[in-house]
Amino acid sequence: MKYNPTLHKLSNGVTVILDPMDLETTNIKIHFNTGSRDEASHEYGLTHFCEHMFGKGSTRFPSKKFIDDYMDYWGGTRNAATGNKSLDFYGRILAKNLDKLIDFFGDTLQNALFDTDKIDIERRVICDELRRAQDRPDRQFTDFISKNLFDYATFSTRNLGSVESIMSFTREQMKEFLSRRLSAKNCIIGISGKIVDTDATLSLLEKSFSFLPTHNVSENTDIKYTPSVIHNLQSDKKNVRLAILFPDIFSPRYEDRYNNFAIGRFERFYIKALSDILRQENGLVYGFSGYGVGNEKFALTGFYTETAPENIEQVVSLIAKNTYDIYTNPKITPDDLDRYNRKDCLGDADWMESAGRRCDKLIGFYRNYGRLYDFYETVKMFEQITVSDVIEKTRCYFDGPISIITQGADFKSDIKMVWDKSYK
Repeated sequence: MKYNPTLHKLSNGVTVILDPMDLETTNIKIHFNTGSRDEASHEYGLTHFCEHMFGKGSTRFPSKKFIDDYMDYWGGTRNAATGNKSLDFYGRILAKNLDKLIDFFGDTLQNALFDTDKIDIERRVICDELRRAQDRPDRQFTDFISKNLFDYATFSTRNLGSVESIMSFTREQMKEFLSRRLSAKNCIIGISGKIVDTDATLSLLEKSFSFLPTHNVSENTDIKYTPSVIHNLQSDKKNVRLAILFPDIFSPRYEDRYNNFAIGRFERFYIKALSDILRQENGLVYGFSGYGVGNEKFALTGFYTETAPENIEQVVSLIAKNTYDIYTNPKITPDDLDRYNRKDCLGDADWMESAGRRCDKLIGFYRNYGRLYDFYETVKMFEQITVSDVIEKTRCYFDGPISIITQGADFKSDIKMVWDKSYK
């Protein structure tokens, strides 16, 4: 598969990554490095609300119906998303019509109407989205973890806002907020797929995105961690969700990539070993996986599973006992590492053969490290990892302050005490 992305800068500083592929379609993503993490408490949900309004019409594309008809005519799709650290606009179109998609996004971002009547309609839509999120057990669990460990609720407060904040936002507040948060300096445009004419594409991007200002945009990368052992009782549930978390040893800096790759190999090893013990040997859980939360500067990593309340003590005990054994007597072998490398080839093919995923990968890497993703260098780094590296880099992995978070049915066990007694 062809892989030769190139890096470019528009005159106002917008970063552009062009990633040609042997396809008949083209994906584009406009990423702003800002999201709900950067909102003040009275602004929670504002980035997400603005994302909705960008899709409700602009000067040249005055309504959603007009937009949908335009996309249908030119053979394209478009969408948008808001995250903790991202505001993204993305689409896919027949390669010969890429100019139509670039033109659309440029006009949308520059000339969105933010019509007050449509804002009032959208309030009700977003309130419904909030209620749906609050009803989902997985999002309830994420909210419970983030509220107790980091002092904010990811979905029910931070990303989507509250009913009160959603109902309070005004057109003027949205426009002022966007004038602060959107800039050429925190914008990355990625294009993966068939690129018919590189010079023409860059020229059109220059024309369509020259309106972006060039001010600096601050990032909120502070995160306060309060280790906790806490249960979110849901009396109507039959199972108990369980997450056991530890602070990451290394930071997500570019210089620590090799260290984190070695740790990743250890994590794959112990997750598989613990899964076999809990499910295959004891039949206590349906699934067992790794789990992580945090932001770009700080993260927690560990385990996630579900089980019946009467099994929770045994599950925690088995995890603790076998984690200690794996940690103090690691049995990982060169053959394990070789198998991981071979399996990764399949995973690499998954994203290398997808224009959308390649676009995401390139933008995410540049956002984090300020450089192009070197696929071949990364593969080489993984192949260089040895068993000694894995053992050396994972010392202190489980030594940080532990958090054990549970949600669901009631249980009587003191699971922190169970962990402490069994982790030996």
